[in-house]
Parts: sequence; structure tokens; C-alpha cells
Amino acid sequence: MRFAKQIGVAMVMLAMAKVSSAGVEDLVGKDAPDIELPTLDGGKVKLSEQKGKVVVIDFWATWCPPCIKALPHLQKMAENKEWADKGVLIWGLNAGEAKPKVEAFMKKNNYSFSVPMDASNASLKAYGIEGIPTQLVVGKDGKVAYVAVGYSGEAGAKKLDEEVEKALAAK
Repeated sequence: MRFAKQIGVAMVMLAMAKVSSAGVEDLVGKDAPDIELPTLDGGKVKLSEQKGKVVVIDFWATWCPPCIKALPHLQKMAENKEWADKGVLIWGLNAGEAKPKVEAFMKKNNYSFSVPMDASNASLKAYGIEGIPTQLVVGKDGKVAYVAVGYSGEAGAKKLDEEVEKALAAK
């Protein structure tokens, strides 16, 4: 029964994401809205200060089953030394949760990617995101190069990697 409930929640989130995705997908090719947020580790990130780097932003929450399924690949991306050396940043932007809950989740799962904390969900509003998970690739020029809404398994992970490579290759 619990599994069925999780599947139901996942289907609702995916349906919600698909229905409301037009806003965020319209950002492709446009300047990424600037965000400045505290990070889980006590630091701070500001997107506009990352020009010249490729930034992957994954909007997620611990209560979202499809988000949780996407996070192992996000961790794998964060551990890619070649990408890090080329200036790829991986941000798992947490949507509206309390720091202790996110810290416990990250520790339990041995995740080490950077976690900007958006307690008010202001960044989701700025990007027009109404459903999570949503992943974006922001190119070196500060423009949104790619958007993926929802979780699409291995095919989605492969596509995200391809889009990071394309953003790295862009002038």
C-alpha cells in the first residue's frame, strides 16, 4: 500500500510538472533569472557570478519521490572531476525545506553536491517552476541552455549529460 501511495504521489507530481512546464521551458535561450541563496554548508551562491561556468540546477525536495530518484545522477555529475576542472557546477536547489531535514537527508544518502536553500521558493517563482523535479543547464553565457521537467530515468540522465557537454563546447 505504501508503494502504491508513493507511485500516486509521483504521478501527481509528474502530471503537475508536465501541465505547468511551459513557463520554465520558455526560458531556453534567454538570460537565466539571477538567484542568490545560502547553501546548506553555510556558504552562499549567486548565479550571476558564475559567468564562464556551466551551472546545472536541479530543483528538488526530500518529500518528492521523483526528485529522490534523480539525485544519485546529480551526485555522479558532482563527482565528475573532468567537468569540475572545466568549470561545471552542480547545484541541488532545495525547494522550501528546513535545513535540519535537508542535512539529515544529505548525510543519510552520502550526497556532497552543493545545496542552495530556497526557504521561500522565490527561485522557483522566478523560473516559473510549478512542479519538481526540474533541471536546468545554464551556459557559460548565463543563458538557459536546457530544461527538463519531471523524472525520466536513465534516458533523462543521458540527455542531461549531453546538454552539459554541449554547453561546455559552446563559445
